[in-house]
Formats: sequence, C-alpha cells, structure tokens
Amino acid sequence: MPSDLTTAQYLDGIHCLKRLWYKEKHPEKALSPSLYQQRLLDEHAAVKTLAYSYFPAGVPIETEAPDVAVRHTQIAMRRGESCLFNAAFRSNGTFVRCDILQKYGNGWRIIDIRASKKFKKEYLLNLALQKYILDTCHIPISATHLILLNDACVYPDLSNLFVGEDVTGAVNLLEQRVPDYLSTFNTIRKRDTEPSVLIGKSLCNRPDRCAFKAPCWAFVPKNSVFTIPKITDPEATALAENGIFRLSDLPADFSLTPAQRIYVDSVLENKPAIDGVAIRQVLATLQYPIHFLDFEADRPAIPRFDGFKVHEEFPFQYSCHVLHADGAVTHHEYLHTDTTDPRPLLLKSLLSHISDRGSIVVYNLSFERRILINLAASFPEYASALQSIIERLWDQLTVIRKHYEHPDFCGSKSLKSVLPVLVPSLSYKTLDIQEGGDAPAVWNLMLSANSETEKQEWHRRLRAYCKLDTLAMVEIYKVLQEESTYPA
Repeated sequence: MPSDLTTAQYLDGIHCLKRLWYKEKHPEKALSPSLYQQRLLDEHAAVKTLAYSYFPAGVPIETEAPDVAVRHTQIAMRRGESCLFNAAFRSNGTFVRCDILQKYGNGWRIIDIRASKKFKKEYLLNLALQKYILDTCHIPISATHLILLNDACVYPDLSNLFVGEDVTGAVNLLEQRVPDYLSTFNTIRKRDTEPSVLIGKSLCNRPDRCAFKAPCWAFVPKNSVFTIPKITDPEATALAENGIFRLSDLPADFSLTPAQRIYVDSVLENKPAIDGVAIRQVLATLQYPIHFLDFEADRPAIPRFDGFKVHEEFPFQYSCHVLHADGAVTHHEYLHTDTTDPRPLLLKSLLSHISDRGSIVVYNLSFERRILINLAASFPEYASALQSIIERLWDQLTVIRKHYEHPDFCGSKSLKSVLPVLVPSLSYKTLDIQEGGDAPAVWNLMLSANSETEKQEWHRRLRAYCKLDTLAMVEIYKVLQEESTYPA
C-alpha cells in the first residue's frame, strides 16, 4: 500500500504523472539534487524562519515524523494555541503541513511562505490541497494567504521584506479540483507499469530539470527532435506525438531554418559544419592582449548589503586569462572570502588586471555585460574604466552558434557541451562544481564553513571551476584559429 501522498507528490502529479509514478515506485532512480537546488531549499528555509519572527505567538511543530507531527498539532490546538508553525494534518491518505496556521475571525487562516517576489500558480495549488485536507479534518478555514518577498525592500531596513496577499477566492476555486486529482494520483501510485505521458523540453526541464529525466528519456537518441536549435515546444511535441524522435525520421516537408538545417545535416552526415571564412573574419577583429573573462555571481533571496534589494545580483569571483601577442598566457583571479560586500575589492582587482586595450572575450555576453553595467552604476568613480571594458566585450558563444556545428554538441552550445568536443583534454566532469548555478551555492558554503580546512576546500573548488571557464575559452579560441582555414 502506498504511503501518504505528500504536497510535493501532489504537485509532481499535476506537473507530470510519470514523475509521480517514478517517485513512488523507483525513487532510487532520481538524480541527486544539485548544489544549486539544495541552495534554493536552504534559502526557502531561511526565509521561512525570518517570516516566523513576525508572528511572536507562533508555536513550532518541530518533529519531521508525520504521525508525531499530527499528534503534536492536535495537542497544540486543543491547548488553545492561536498560531502554529508547520502544523501537520492527515486525511484520506494525504499528508500536508502548513507554514503558518493562525486564528483568524471565527476560524483559521493558512499562510504559505515563499522565497520569491513573483507569484506562481503552484503556490495556489499547494494552498488548495492544504485547505481541502484541513476541511476534511473539520478545521474551519476563513482565509488563505501568501507571503512573498517585497521588491521594494532595501537593505539594511528589512522591516518591509515581506508582503502578504489574500488568495482565498482563487484557492477556493482550485480546491474544487482536488478530489479528482487525488483520485487520479492514488490510482497512478498503485500501478505496476509507468503511465504513458508526453515528454518535452519545457515540461521536463522547467522550473528545474526533472530528477527522473534520465530513465524517462532513455529511449530518446542523444540527437533528437528536442535538440534541434530553437525548435518550439509545440513543434517538437507534435513530432513526438507522431512517434518521431530521430532526426532521420523528420518529414521531408518539415520546415527548418537555415541554422536548424545545418544542425540536422551535421548529425545525419556525422561530421562538423564549420564556416571557416566567417570564423576567420570575426577572429580578425580581436586585438591583443586578448582577455578571457568570467564572473560568478550570487543573488540571495534576503539582501545582505547596503542598498541591495531582494534577489539583486552581485559578483563575488572572477577569472581572467590573458593571451599576449607573443603567445604567452597569464592568469589572474579574485575570490571574496568573507561576508562583506565583495564588489569594492573585486572591482579593484579586476581593474588592475584588465589593461586599457585589447579585446575581452566572454561566453554569453549578456551576463558579463549586466554585471559590469551594474558595477558602473554602483561605483560611478569607476564608470569610465568599466565602460571601456564593456565596449571591448567579444562573445565567443555567438561565434560558435553562428559558424560552428558538431554532432557531439547535441544541439547545445553551452561551454559545458562545447569544451569536451573541441578540447577533449579538458572537461568539467572532473570538477566538484558541475554548473554555474552551483558556484554561488558553494560560495555560501565556504562562507559558513565550520572549520578552516572545510573553508579552504570550498575555496579550492571555486577557484578550479572559475579558472576552467576562462581556460576553456582560451583553448576554444586556439581551436577556432586552427579551423578557420576550413572552407565555408
């Protein structure tokens, strides 16, 4: 018999029935949460803890064990408590916990706390399930509220960090659908065979990559209709619905853009498509010394530094390789190692290592440009120097996207996809940090380390990751130089 259905499983079921089934039948096949995903969970917990401080009468139900939590909740309510944190309820094989359950008029109100300044439908779906279960437990619910982060809040004044929103009407409407959802989900969880569902890029990768994507997509070739560059979800889904996953099975009349056609032909012919003339022309615009620059940045839910808002971005690390005209390569870097604002020291280091001439190569120009623009706005005394850097930015990603296709890119032009193909001796797989989103998570782990040994280990991992980003651009540049002799 399946265990209680949880709120997380309920939301999984609404998103994808197969995800719900895998979580019930084969949880061992789930991809472990990334450092980035764990950071989001930790931030949510920190936001909840801070929000609780605004409810001084609140009594926490601290135990994780469902049976004990339900019993402690019942005892607290019989005792006459007016506000409970993490109140637990069970009904009809479903278990829920309410962030805050507070006396409100002649009944109670459920308050859900989110580490976000933006409203999402899943928040209402969550509240609708909670309200339904509490209704079946004969707990009178007068209202349902959301607590979100307030974009108008500016550090150090956190008195207005939270903003409340009454969502009672919307939740009451969604509650009507809960019984049907529960019936469907419990049927799915009892099945021995996985349900048949559509797969797709958005469905399986947003808001985060599904933990069960690997087993679910096992039958999909590494180059498929889903990896065609800029194919729309409706287009890919329509092909999949007709059993078309392989590029070799694409209908002859399926419309492809020129870039998509180059990709498909490259895969079908199993050879790269390189526009050597175009690459040679764009490389000729680079000027020595050529700087290869990469930032790592954080955007915490709770602002930390004067003048900062919720989820406002700031850099805490950079790496810069410099290729000189004689072929020599030097490396410079900065990693902030304490809880103060990183920007002043980072900026001082950056400007000492980037000369006033020479191109500045980045991979995905929009990110580095945004960081530099924000630094210039915050430190007007350095605006002129930063503007000079901005004007010299050169995007390596654009060159790859426009002029270099390879079957082993599998439709992705990310640095993590391109590097091992063009430079097999280098790979991110040997690093503890696997993606950019992990870097701020590791930085925060470093800042909160319990020992100097632990701090130094996180420090080492961050330096290795950021350094590889810029070394990768150097080596890719060399490959592009060699292959720019290819004819178009």
